Amino acid sequence: MIRSIFKLVLNHVKQKHLNIGIPVIIMNSQGEILLGKRSKNVLTYPDTWGLPGGLLEYGEKIEDAAKREVKEELGIEINIIKRSKNIYENIPNKECKFHSIDVPFYGKLVNGTLKPKDETKEVKWFKPSEIKNMKLAYSHKEILKGEGLI
Repeated sequence: MIRSIFKLVLNHVKQKHLNIGIPVIIMNSQGEILLGKRSKNVLTYPDTWGLPGGLLEYGEKIEDAAKREVKEELGIEINIIKRSKNIYENIPNKECKFHSIDVPFYGKLVNGTLKPKDETKEVKWFKPSEIKNMKLAYSHKEILKGEGLI
């Protein structure tokens, strides 16, 4: 019920500001990419796979936000390897009323055991060839294509 109330409010209120999204690309030694499946109860892209990450909070350093979001969603700690030189845009659509500029980071798992938390219900490593035919949340598929990973 709460989800439908929020959805109703989002459909009637147009957001007039821009968010900074921080998707994090984590790969294992086999070249697989870590994705999380979003819960059915989230407002945007429910039950859809996507890169871990989230939104930058006011006053937060962007690298710290990437680490925080991964810890919140997957229960693991990462080191930042690098920030992508590319910037991507997530335009509002029927599944997401938010407008964001996405700044991807590459991360490496350094501590913890993968366990879905917060708005993530499942976590899995995927081969790039598997991701090519999947629908991903936000601009994550475009990010992986733009980064030359799928």
